Amino acid sequence: MVEELRDQVYWWSQKLVKKGYRSEGIVLLLSTWNFAYMRYVMRKFNLEKFENILDKCNFEYFSKKKFEKLDFTDEEIRKKIKELYYSLSSFKGIRYVGATKIMHIINPKVFLMWDSKIIRKNKVDVSPEGYLDFMIKMQKKYKTGKFGKLRIKDNTIPRAIDIYNLNHA
Repeated sequence: MVEELRDQVYWWSQKLVKKGYRSEGIVLLLSTWNFAYMRYVMRKFNLEKFENILDKCNFEYFSKKKFEKLDFTDEEIRKKIKELYYSLSSFKGIRYVGATKIMHIINPKVFLMWDSKIIRKNKVDVSPEGYLDFMIKMQKKYKTGKFGKLRIKDNTIPRAIDIYNLNHA
């Protein structure tokens, strides 16, 4: 039952972002999916400053792209991902786990999410380079069929990979 509610919060967050309630969708997702950290920063979270950072992020560049087709070794793509990740993960209250959740909820066809268990299991660093290494590793695993059967029916490939990773971390 808890997992069903967690999944529902994901879809509510998606819907809010798509309807133009970007901050509301992100805060809902972070306050439920990243609650272990968010509960400590919620009172001091500077929403206005956060929204300014979001406005400066170039999410539009990725709007028509897909995880399975992106070349994560391309320097322009690497630079843009690093900029997004760094801008978000540097913000007090977001950090590296929250950054990937925000990137995903805004561009769900491109970005993977992670948490501390997934990071440990995959032995990657939480730096922008580490996130790119993780994306490359997951894309290779996807393209070679190492995930087995993913739950793609109503999900994007990055979300299906996230579900797999959560169940195997």
